Amino acid sequence: MGWLFGHGQTRAQLIARLTRNEEHDSVTRRCLRHCTSGNVLWTVWEVQRSDDAPMRYIGCDLLAWDRACAGWGYKDMCEQMEPLYYSCPLAYLDMVPPAAPAWREQVRAWHAARSRTLAPGDVLTLSGLSISEAVVVSRHHRMWIVESGGRLFRFPPRLFRHIVRQRGADTCGGPQHAG
Repeated sequence: MGWLFGHGQTRAQLIARLTRNEEHDSVTRRCLRHCTSGNVLWTVWEVQRSDDAPMRYIGCDLLAWDRACAGWGYKDMCEQMEPLYYSCPLAYLDMVPPAAPAWREQVRAWHAARSRTLAPGDVLTLSGLSISEAVVVSRHHRMWIVESGGRLFRFPPRLFRHIVRQRGADTCGGPQHAG
């Protein structure tokens, strides 16, 4: 599965082409919903043959600009391929029967981590990073600044999934965060 690029194609043109409804040989394919998250296009498709019940699936198209052809291209995947992208809208999961339960759990975990709220003074226990515990110091735009071992680190929301425990500043045992 490779990438397909169109010469001189804009991003909007590509998205319009990837989400248009089609009908061929008594098979209808309709895009019920679509949205983008960065350069990932999420779609919910309904495919129906003339005599069969409709089938639905979630599509995931990666979008990229190619300088050589001066146009946008895509790489298409579906839920069954368990893409390593988890920004699929939660509402889409309710619209389609599960094809990859493990991937859906990753999507739910990604959304839960992104909705996490931090506050200065919170103590974070982390897993899968080079630091195992950090104290939230401040926020700069969407980026959090944390302190660990006397050093400051940037902590963007995409790393929230590494938080295994969060203790509020008021439950940490005093100003030194002992405990």
